[in-house]
Amino acid sequence: MISVKIGVKRPRGVILATVVFLSGCTTVEFWPRPLTVPDQARPWPQPDQPGEMDLNGVRESLLTFHNRARAEKKRPSVEVDEALQEAAQRHAEEMAGREKMTHTGADGSSVADRVEEFGYRYRRCGENIAYGHYSPELVMRGWLTSPPHRKNILGGFSQIGLGYATAKDGTPYWCVTFGLPAGP
Repeated sequence: MISVKIGVKRPRGVILATVVFLSGCTTVEFWPRPLTVPDQARPWPQPDQPGEMDLNGVRESLLTFHNRARAEKKRPSVEVDEALQEAAQRHAEEMAGREKMTHTGADGSSVADRVEEFGYRYRRCGENIAYGHYSPELVMRGWLTSPPHRKNILGGFSQIGLGYATAKDGTPYWCVTFGLPAGP
């Protein structure tokens, strides 16, 4: 992330456009550098203001970014599972409705409880959550800068569910569930 300190007064739009252009947050192709980061914690990227985002587009982008990060570390790709997708979407909507980012549901549920509720049988499951005005690219970069989140992204999971919802005030809430299904 590029930090710009400007001592001269300039129109905000010009400054914002310059920072957005320099930081490369417009498209994946604009960022030739790898998604993954060194194995140390780093600060989260600064929020951007992406505006309205389509749920299917968000999901597609997040799946692409997860598999790109996994490929960079020579990990197998993950595929979408409908039960994990439903659990992630419901939790994102609940967090947005409560305007609170938390791994614990309003009913006290954990990620394991939520995926089981949708019939997912697992050997292992996990969850990454976030909130704020982030594009899919920046929320993914944020998760990759955090060792516990990166561990989920690159971990021993084969399936994924992707959720995104917006609170009344416009704040986006993100939830990704990970699973390794139980054997037959």
